[in-house]
Amino acid sequence: MVSDSKAAGGLSIRNRVSTGGEIQASTAAPTARYPLTSGQSSYYAQERARPEMSSSISATYRIEGELDVARFAEAIARTVGQHDALRIGLCDDVRLGTPTQLVRHQPDNASLLSCQQVRSSSEEQFSRYARLVHGKDLAEPWDLTTEYPFRFRLLRHSPTVHAFLASFSQVALDGRGMALVLRDLWQNFEHDTAHPDFPSVPQRPSFVRAAEQHAAGGSPRTAGFWQQRIAENCPSGEPPTERPDTIDQPRCVMAQATVSGAERAMLRERSKTYGCTEFQLTIAALAHAVLTEVATDDRLHIWLPVDARSPGDFDTSGMFTVSLPVALPRTGSLLEMARQVREEVMAVAANRQMDHAALAALQASFRETDTSRGWTVSAGYSNRDQNPGEKVAQGVVARPGSYPADFQYISRGVELKVLGGAGSLSITLALDSVFSADTAADRLLNAFSAGLGGIRLARCA
Repeated sequence: MVSDSKAAGGLSIRNRVSTGGEIQASTAAPTARYPLTSGQSSYYAQERARPEMSSSISATYRIEGELDVARFAEAIARTVGQHDALRIGLCDDVRLGTPTQLVRHQPDNASLLSCQQVRSSSEEQFSRYARLVHGKDLAEPWDLTTEYPFRFRLLRHSPTVHAFLASFSQVALDGRGMALVLRDLWQNFEHDTAHPDFPSVPQRPSFVRAAEQHAAGGSPRTAGFWQQRIAENCPSGEPPTERPDTIDQPRCVMAQATVSGAERAMLRERSKTYGCTEFQLTIAALAHAVLTEVATDDRLHIWLPVDARSPGDFDTSGMFTVSLPVALPRTGSLLEMARQVREEVMAVAANRQMDHAALAALQASFRETDTSRGWTVSAGYSNRDQNPGEKVAQGVVARPGSYPADFQYISRGVELKVLGGAGSLSITLALDSVFSADTAADRLLNAFSAGLGGIRLARCA
């Protein structure tokens, strides 16, 4: 049996240093209103349209060793003070037509970190409980008109084993933003930056100030680029394709491959031959497979998450990522498709910064095509070398990814996820259950594998 208790009766957080007056939060005016970034605006609209979908991004760590909980809590407090993206609130004012955001004051330390003593008979039971709590946090909707966009939990199994669960609203942070926050959290913990005799982590650039600059940013060239793409898209105007009854079908078909060693060397050489990156080659292989095996159109677009940060925003946390379509006409060969992918990805990245109205018009046009067809295609890439990995600090070891939430994954089309790294490359393909009604899933997987030079993806149970 597992039970838990709050900090008052569970973990004890000693007041080692009174940090309340020492945390230097960013100085955005507390009553000022700031525009959302295009990424925030788009995700906010998506969140309202599909409230059943999780709108969280998260990280988990298994912390081994005797953790100084008070020091860790202070590190969290300083990190929240450094990043105003962790203190934003939404002002959904109907008079303005679009929501705006403000920066809240630094919250009191007691509300920053939820600490629980977990009574469990084994670490396996503790891990199941941690995954359950993580899943509940991810499923819980956010109301940023009243709450902060983070949930920090520290679960204790024993004096030398803790689980740290961090969840964030994706209206506040994208993947890059979360990596910056976690980087500073562990640096604050390691160096005890609250102590006057130790160097402090510098105040990070203001997210809301960057959002303000982005709102005034869109260029006529970018607007013209996307107007042309919208004109070329030409949604058919036909009624949406009726989706088959999939109640008795698995929710989606998932297949994965971990590419390393000789296979990774082959993929790198193949990418070099095709004049593109490994990720671009996987996109080309997927587009070629979809157009060859299941699509009847002569054009396909694939949605990519694109970081719209300007060079000056590289070290700014927040939500800058926008979902943009890469348009790919049907070709006669994978080589030609790879060339198209390379050129189109570069063009989309060069025109990634646009105002809210332009992004809304663009997404509406291409989503109409998806609706008419009945499914969508998306691809995403992340690099494990760019994300905070295992941390060793103050006598503890923090191992990331230790408590994944148990989710029933739902795909509404074809979704490709690629996780890169120096040693291995992980490729995951999720197919909507509409493809499992016949042999479409097998045909897609076989054609995709052929495009990758024979790398086979194994179906997940």
